[in-house]
Amino acid sequence: MLIAVIAFVIVVASLLGFIFFKINTDYVSGIDVLNEDGSETALIIYHPGLSSFMEDVIYAFADGLMENGWRVEITTASSQAPTDLSDYSLLALGSPVYADSPSPTIKRHIERIGDLNGIDTVLLVTSGGSEGGAEASMQQTVEEHNGVVKEVLSLFNSVPNEGDGNPLDIAEQAGREIFP
Repeated sequence: MLIAVIAFVIVVASLLGFIFFKINTDYVSGIDVLNEDGSETALIIYHPGLSSFMEDVIYAFADGLMENGWRVEITTASSQAPTDLSDYSLLALGSPVYADSPSPTIKRHIERIGDLNGIDTVLLVTSGGSEGGAEASMQQTVEEHNGVVKEVLSLFNSVPNEGDGNPLDIAEQAGREIFP
């Protein structure tokens, strides 16, 4: 019995360590450029999370922006992501929620950027189904770094979203409603 308890503790500790590692790790990716001939440029920086949901939301939001003629650059929050925002008209930050907080990688990237110089910012927050402090924490961080939060979009993957809408449709519609 003691061996079973020890084995269980080791498995749980390993699983928690893995999850902690995944949510705190910067994922380095290239910059995916969509609609190269767009009139204004949006930069989307996100943490991919433990599932594909965050990435799906980001690309749905980008699809909406492109329908409005935006050039969209998408990358993950890492030391390789742009920190000079002078070529961008819009910044979108995407983060899954962990323990009622945004991903630490998003906050680290905002620190790397430093002064956001008043750039319009959209916050895309995904979670399993509970609204909480992650949105307020991200908004506070952006405002502390001189960013202007234009919209906060919270989307859920396991409970109904506002109006029982599909979260990807909601993200795409939000992108359509932002004008260059």
